[in-house]
Amino acid sequence: MDVHAPHQPVHTWRDFAIHLTIVTIGLFIALSLEALIEYVHHRHLVAEARANIRTEIEANHKAAEDDLNLLQTAIDNTQANIETIHRLQAHAKDFHGSLKGNMDFNAPDEAAFLTARDTGALSYMPYAEVQRYSDLYFLEELVKTKSIAVGDSVFGSLTVTQMYTDMDNLPPDEVINMLRANANALLQLKVLKQIVQEFDTVCLTELKN
Repeated sequence: MDVHAPHQPVHTWRDFAIHLTIVTIGLFIALSLEALIEYVHHRHLVAEARANIRTEIEANHKAAEDDLNLLQTAIDNTQANIETIHRLQAHAKDFHGSLKGNMDFNAPDEAAFLTARDTGALSYMPYAEVQRYSDLYFLEELVKTKSIAVGDSVFGSLTVTQMYTDMDNLPPDEVINMLRANANALLQLKVLKQIVQEFDTVCLTELKN
């Protein structure tokens, strides 16, 4: 923005007033146009961020629905492991059975939210809206962090099977350790399932707004 001195000499107060008025009007128009451009840019930034976040929440909702089924499968397998280990305890010499230690999981995404935060789009949204997103993505981060820990617990529940080749002669204390590890994995899976259910509920609530 440039402000130039008058081309003609100012001889009277009237000339000065006219020139001052012209400069003031010019500055007002320039500032108004600049503000309008900024306003339009911010509205576009917010609209794009909202659309991206909504698409991401829809994808996370679908992933959560799949994860609930996958977690139930892991829970069933771990519960079956516990029952198998009990049979091993009771009939070690005649034991026939197998253990499963797998867990499939679809981690939710947060790229759209992080992009909106880093580009400053969140700062132009209403506080209540930003608070909703923050609560939702706090749960999203909890789901991701917990799922990693639970996965380690599930895979670690069968550590003993990698230490011994002869399960018929497995030391009693190792059987107890394996039973305890599977029981812990089962509990952690159930907790994760509850967190995913809560996350999915929050996603659905946000999609209704």
